Amino acid sequence: MSAPDAIGPPPAAGPPLPSAAGPPVPLSAAGPPLPPPGPGVTPPFTAPPDDRNRRGLWLGLGIGAFLLVVCCAGGVFGVGLFAVTTTRQVEANATATVRTYLDALATADYEKAYAQLCPDLTRRTSQGEFAGRQQAQPRPESFRLDKPVISATITVGADVIYADGSTARRRYRLAQQAGSQDLLICGGV
Repeated sequence: MSAPDAIGPPPAAGPPLPSAAGPPVPLSAAGPPLPPPGPGVTPPFTAPPDDRNRRGLWLGLGIGAFLLVVCCAGGVFGVGLFAVTTTRQVEANATATVRTYLDALATADYEKAYAQLCPDLTRRTSQGEFAGRQQAQPRPESFRLDKPVISATITVGADVIYADGSTARRRYRLAQQAGSQDLLICGGV
């Protein structure tokens, strides 16, 4: 009779061929199989090296903390410096505005003095009315300005000596105009 139908070619006679995966891997009694022998073969899932010396970690953390403190301190210093510089600039602008106003009155340059007044005052008084009122009064001969006081408003005090020998203590209130850094006199005229 005929042989049962076999799938594939009949087995070849001779010694067994090595498998493509290599020689059989012996099992160790303690756990997983040992890696195959051979140069350049690394076992799968090697454990990362154990760094027992954590000096590098602490050094890096220390440097990072130091840089964070330096950045924070620099930010605080920068904000403080900005505030002080801004205050000094406002004081200088206030003093210059009042000085320009009083110098213009002393030299009878009423147009220049009128230009130092804020829009609230110039809306109520024309330049001609301002000049007429100033001509009727004695002109300032000399003056001494105080340091500006900056609070909700900016105020500059002045001791003024007039041409007729009289003196007066004046307080000029200033305001910053919208869209400008210029300070103009809004009171004490």
